[in-house]
Amino acid sequence: MKRPEIYLREYCSRLTDDQLNMLATKLFNRQSGDVADVLNFMGSVKEIDKWFVSSTTAWELYDMLDLALNVSKRECDKRFSK
Repeated sequence: MKRPEIYLREYCSRLTDDQLNMLATKLFNRQSGDVADVLNFMGSVKEIDKWFVSSTTAWELYDMLDLALNVSKRECDKRFSK
């Protein structure tokens, strides 16, 4: 299995600008329902879903979401800072 960051980078690079912006915003704000929305949205990819399922604690899941936030923010910076 590839490192999770590689899957996340590939995943974020395939998203449309609107999808990427929505994902990064929900991961950053984490308001009511945002985490569930992110898990449902990203969980549609088999490898990412398996990665999320592998978490054994809530803390570990939130660490995964933090990594997803960092990767999505880097992709946003790459796309929108031109």
